Amino acid sequence: MKIMSRSSRRTFVMGGAAAAACMGPLAVAQLAGKSPASRKGAAAPASRSEVAEWERLVGVSFLVAGEAGKVPAKLAAVMRPPVDSKRPADLARFQPFTAYFEVDARLAPAGQQTYRVLHPAKGMIDLFLTRGADKRGKAVLLALFN
Repeated sequence: MKIMSRSSRRTFVMGGAAAAACMGPLAVAQLAGKSPASRKGAAAPASRSEVAEWERLVGVSFLVAGEAGKVPAKLAAVMRPPVDSKRPADLARFQPFTAYFEVDARLAPAGQQTYRVLHPAKGMIDLFLTRGADKRGKAVLLALFN
């Protein structure tokens, strides 16, 4: 008996983006040698306040290790949808969000895969990045944190 399952490209990409986004806090915690729950002085788990941390970094440069080597990428915006009261409370993040990075279009990664992103404060994070439209010589990379 042959069993086949089908999924759309969109489902596959969104699943990969969600998985990659969930790995970011774990990678940072592993580099720090602590689990996210073991940090002292935090009023809420790190993942629940993560969107605010990223919003404070808008305008700051990151390095994206892509096909052309390490490329500077500026965090251009962080967008969060309205809070969904039906969102399960046991998810990794209380508030999902999307981070938008601007990169020189000539050096920008192709997207649709996981890239290593470096920042002095956040450390090394593996993010699934999608490439958006190029505008005025800049490519837009999106990271969905769900």
